[in-house]
Amino acid sequence: MQPVTLSSGLLRLDQLRPADARRVYEYCQDPIFERYLHIPWPYERSDADSFISGYVPGAWTSDSEYVWAMRSPDTGELLGVISLRLPSASIGYWLGAPHRGHGVMPEAQRLVIDWAFDNAVVDAISWQCLEGNIASARTARRAGFTFTGVGPAIQAHRDGTYPPSWHAILRSSDTREPKDGWPGEVPTG
Repeated sequence: MQPVTLSSGLLRLDQLRPADARRVYEYCQDPIFERYLHIPWPYERSDADSFISGYVPGAWTSDSEYVWAMRSPDTGELLGVISLRLPSASIGYWLGAPHRGHGVMPEAQRLVIDWAFDNAVVDAISWQCLEGNIASARTARRAGFTFTGVGPAIQAHRDGTYPPSWHAILRSSDTREPKDGWPGEVPTG
């Protein structure tokens, strides 16, 4: 598939560019990323370069993962990254620390979910995070995902293990209202 741009008044999702590598590298120094993301650690500048110039274009071309840069529509500043991985139809995302708490992630999720369902890319989207990642779980719950339980991670963590993870699903026929049944520590708002 050719990359597509998605946008709203709050956010623009487009392609990562080589000039974004410095910012990706900076954001990926966040200790939260070490704990919860499957990225290499320590994360090097060369990891950002190869992700942007190699992995992302190849993933779009092979229809294995659609990866977007999240940007401010006014300044074009890189805020984070969101993707839809196939064939698992799993959504994944991260946001640079300065941009958390401003409603960016729920809007990015909405744009990707609407695009995937409206274009019949998938009819259900799965979500997972390592157990305890409250921020990611809160965002998924707000998007209307239904919690399906705790189980091994879908993909290996950087140490080769499949640590306990929270799992959820959103079907195209589901309402987008927050659902009950999430772990008690995951708030709706």
